[in-house]
Amino acid sequence: MIETLKLFLIRHAPVKKFDGYIPKNNPNAIINLDHFKSLASRLPFDSTCYVSPLKRAVQTAKALSKYVNFRELIVEQKLTEQSFGEWEGKKISVVWDELKMFKNQHNFSFICPEICPPRGDSFLDQCKRTSTFIENLNFYDHSSIIIIAHSGTIRAFLSNMLGIDPNKAIGIEISHLSITSLEVIKKYDVLNRGGKYRLLNVNHKII
Repeated sequence: MIETLKLFLIRHAPVKKFDGYIPKNNPNAIINLDHFKSLASRLPFDSTCYVSPLKRAVQTAKALSKYVNFRELIVEQKLTEQSFGEWEGKKISVVWDELKMFKNQHNFSFICPEICPPRGDSFLDQCKRTSTFIENLNFYDHSSIIIIAHSGTIRAFLSNMLGIDPNKAIGIEISHLSITSLEVIKKYDVLNRGGKYRLLNVNHKII
């Protein structure tokens, strides 16, 4: 019988937005405990939880821990969101003027995967660090793993695990407190075609 584990990717709780501006990198999460009760009902207990170090992700993990018993909560730097560097907090109209210098535009994303904001990083950079995290993650001592991170991080997971072109992955909708889940075949059972990751659902919303 093939052994598998479940991987749950959760986007952090929402943050306060300012219309017309690029969001800042490390705002606080808006916590509504009723939402976390609903989210917890869809998750297994006694899972190891990895969390981005940014405040909104850590605050989400702490709120969720009131209703889900984590075996361990591990803060992981490689799960951080893409940084918009000097564009953070700027008016979108000002940033658009800077983007005019680039030939390529994207239909579903603010910038293309290869574009790196000044003193920030690109989606391709995010995919690389996420790939390193995946390669070093020990799937085989767990029955389930929970990851609390960001929309870009979850898109990077899908790009890496399912072989989705970053140009396509960057356009996948990932909502706040949504669950994206995969089934992972344990190493010694990966014998046939199709890889070791099976997508179960994407952007399953609870709010």
